[in-house]
Amino acid sequence: MEDAIQSSTSMITEAEPLEIQVEEPSSVTRKVNVSIPESRIKGKYDTVLKTLVKDAALPGFRKGRVPRRLLEKRFKADIANDVRSQIVSESLSEAIEQNSLQPLSEPKFIPEVPEVPEVGSMKFSVEFEVLPEFSLPDLSAVELKKPALAVTEERMNLAKDHLRGNLAEMLEVPEIGDADDHISTDISVVDQSGAVIENLPHRHVHFSPEFNVEGIEIKGFDGHLRGAKVGDTVRIEVTLPDTFKREDLRGQKATVGFHITKIMRRVKPELTEDLAKANGFDGLEDLNDSLRRAIEDRLKSEGARLLREQAAEKLREVVQIDVPPSLVTRATAQLAQSVMQQAAQAGHKPELTADMVDRMRAASEPRAKLDAIVMRLAEKFGVDVLNEEINAEVAMIADMNGMRPELLLSRMSKGGQLDSVRADLLQRKVLDRVVEQCKTLEIDEAQWKREQDELRASMAAQQPSAQVAEPTGGEQAAPQA
Repeated sequence: MEDAIQSSTSMITEAEPLEIQVEEPSSVTRKVNVSIPESRIKGKYDTVLKTLVKDAALPGFRKGRVPRRLLEKRFKADIANDVRSQIVSESLSEAIEQNSLQPLSEPKFIPEVPEVPEVGSMKFSVEFEVLPEFSLPDLSAVELKKPALAVTEERMNLAKDHLRGNLAEMLEVPEIGDADDHISTDISVVDQSGAVIENLPHRHVHFSPEFNVEGIEIKGFDGHLRGAKVGDTVRIEVTLPDTFKREDLRGQKATVGFHITKIMRRVKPELTEDLAKANGFDGLEDLNDSLRRAIEDRLKSEGARLLREQAAEKLREVVQIDVPPSLVTRATAQLAQSVMQQAAQAGHKPELTADMVDRMRAASEPRAKLDAIVMRLAEKFGVDVLNEEINAEVAMIADMNGMRPELLLSRMSKGGQLDSVRADLLQRKVLDRVVEQCKTLEIDEAQWKREQDELRASMAAQQPSAQVAEPTGGEQAAPQA
């Protein structure tokens, strides 16, 4: 159908061209005035009617044999709507293509519903947002800093400990004493006379500083349990709170007893030759080499990310443009969704107030400005994102979350999240091109951390306390150990 329309448009265009005038109300807005010749309107009317004659079937007539005049009379309104819809759509597409325009927002028609005149040309206008034009300054004079991130003994030890954690097993131990201990216990609460108030068998507790049982807060809980063995009963003296369910016992002394029945602990194995071989390595040396390479790759990615962050900030500083409102609205909606998701994960149900939305919009403006710059630079650099790159990114996200790539891809596609993935990848690729044109100064990691601490302190002093965090586009925010 689309091919047929394009073919029809081509023939009509050769016959009599549109009259097109483009106005620039602002740097980010275009108004396109279109005048469609009467000959085009008649040609489209004939095309729509011929299609109707071919497909129409009315009582008393065979399909394709209904008289044209009868169809014109019976379906006058439908024919007019089809003609208007098709000719406006085709004419707008032609006007946009002829003038190399790239609408950023939905076109706003003037009038809202263009009318097809009985005689003469048809006139309508549309307004939409576009990306602003700008001149990119000489980036060779821009200096970016990069910390000299190296594979240190500390990083190796952390990687080894992380690996040991992944290989850890839950084992039964005889005595409480580790923060990862999972404790099975029978809990009882008795009053001063020894009468049982509560009896709570087969409960599981963690070896933590605080514990709450039936509204009774126990401070220093881990101190009471430390050293307790299976079979022991630990008794803790408490005062029943004013909110205790039995009013007659509120404020009275009581004893909470924990009878320990089982202690389970995540035990990390030592990295040995046998363990390395059992997990697919040639030996301990091969395992260490693999960890070192993984750290090197991670640090390389981290260094590239830090350079992209600085490049983004430099672009926001040196490029002066008007930001299209639609990009700010989109960035605000993304931020609001992120805030609501984080709140939901924390068990909260916040309501977006007008003040919150205003603050989110203000926080989203720098992101929207960068989006506009990136989209324009993508055209300048000839950068695009391939479907294969999107699939690879989704597969990486799936691997990090222990999901099947094809399942996550399907979910993100249905949820409209692949556009966000594409935008993040496009931004990454464009910023990498910008970094290539800048000067990069490598500095000591300790110096980098001092400068970053000073920068954060300075920003915190300049900004109000109540802020809305801006999404980072999925990239990590600080150098990894």
